Parts: sequence; C-alpha cells; structure tokens
Amino acid sequence: MVARPQPAAAGDKVTRKASLLLQNRAFDGYRITDRRAAARRRWWERVELPEITVRRTVFFGLWFAIQIIVMSTRWATVAQKTDALAGFAAATGTCFNVSVSAIFLFMSPTLLELLRRTLIARYVVLEKNIHAHKIAAYTVAFWMVAHVVSYYCLFHKSAAKSQGKVTFSHLLFGTQVGRTGHAMFFMFIAIFVTSVPVVRRRLYEVFYWMHHLFVPCLVLVFVHGKAKTFQWYIIGPGTIYVIDRLYRFIRSRAKRPRILSVIQHPSNVIELKIERRGMDFQVGQFIYLNVP
Repeated sequence: MVARPQPAAAGDKVTRKASLLLQNRAFDGYRITDRRAAARRRWWERVELPEITVRRTVFFGLWFAIQIIVMSTRWATVAQKTDALAGFAAATGTCFNVSVSAIFLFMSPTLLELLRRTLIARYVVLEKNIHAHKIAAYTVAFWMVAHVVSYYCLFHKSAAKSQGKVTFSHLLFGTQVGRTGHAMFFMFIAIFVTSVPVVRRRLYEVFYWMHHLFVPCLVLVFVHGKAKTFQWYIIGPGTIYVIDRLYRFIRSRAKRPRILSVIQHPSNVIELKIERRGMDFQVGQFIYLNVP
C-alpha cells in the first residue's frame, strides 16, 4: 500500500509563507528591510545622502576653501611666468601635495586625541578621521588624474614644437618625470582599487599590504619633477605621523594587555575581557585589536 502525501495544513502554509518572506528580508541593525523592494528601486533612489550637520559643513567648507585657494594662487603665479597649461599642471601638483600631506594628519590618532581636548572638537568631528582620510584620498585621486592629463597635454605640445627632435613617447617614458609619474600613477591605482569595500572586506590582507605602497610612492614623489618642493609640504605632517606610529608601537609593546576571557554570544557577538595594564581611557575612545 502506497501512502499518498497529505495536503499541508493551514498552519503549515502560514509558516511556509513566513519563512519565504523572511528569506527576502534582511536585518540591518535598525530595521527589517525588504530585499525585493530595495532591488526594485533605481540606483539613484538607493543612494543615501549624508546628514548635513554644522561640524560636517565646517569641515567640508574648510577643506574645499583650502583646495580652491591653493589651486588659484599657484595657477596664477605660474601662468604669469609661462602659460595657462603649465600653470594648471603646477597647480594640480601642488594641490596633490597638500592633499597627501593632509592624509598623514588624518591618520595620526594620537594627535587627534590631543585635539579633542581643545575647542576644535566643538566644530570638527575628530572621531570621523577615517572618513576625512577617505575624502582626502578622493581629492588626491582627482588631482592626480588632472595632473596626469595636463602633463600629457604639455608633452604633446612640447613634442609638436620640437618638430621631430623629441618624440611624444620619449617624453612619456624616457624622462625622469614620465617614468616616475607613471610608476606613481599605477601604484596609486592599486591602492585605490584594493580600497573598494568589496575588496577590503573579502581580501583584507590585500588591502592592508597594498596600502603600504604609499612608502615607495613618497620616495618617487621626492624625485619627481624639477622643482622638488614636496618636502616642504610633507615634513610637518610626515614627522607627526612617524612620531605617532612610533609612540603607538612602543606603547603596544611595553603595556601589552592580557586577555582574561573570550565569550561567544548569540548573533555573532564576541565579548572580550581584557586586563588593563596602565591604560587610561575615556568615553568615545577606541582600541585596535590584532586578530591573527
């Protein structure tokens, strides 16, 4: 005798519908969102604009004001001596130097901790230094592309004026400016590509080690170009960054804390109990956890 499958009960249908509904929903930490409804929205409808605050407005206002002032003054100064294209190339290079130098300040947490004790913390969100680092990186990418395009135009113009004595390819790859410029360009592209959230979250080691390409990039910046003025922009922020890194390295080795217990909670929450050894902390601070 073969048993025929029994029809599902009403309660089973409700349970099945609920499970199918939950499969298409995701909990983002604050609310349950419908994935199918989000997928039906167009890309410009899915873009979440940042909240406009006073401190964020002050930061962006100061940042873009500095960029505009540096760009306009440098462009006008060089254009008076040469031409507009050469002035634009020099101005983009100067803005690139300023933005790179600012990244070193944004990645110095000890300096930012000292600034939190001043009046600056009332107007600038110093806890958002990673976001400021990203803004500076986007600015570096913009000025880098503008600088490369302007020099391509300058090299093409110089090759045309030479009437065959100097070729365009020789200026691009046969001169010190061209070789070092292309090397820096491709290394910066590697840094930017591996910093994309998709790569950074899945291949964090690649992101981490590719970020160390900034060291050879800095060496190439020092020998790139004829003026060689980058040292005047990097000497202050670079010194602060090196001292900050050395201080954090020595402190982490001299006062290494000991983990007392590790507790695994539901929802992938891990509780760490760490012995405090000479560590003084305040509300809002954070620590770096080295997970091998």
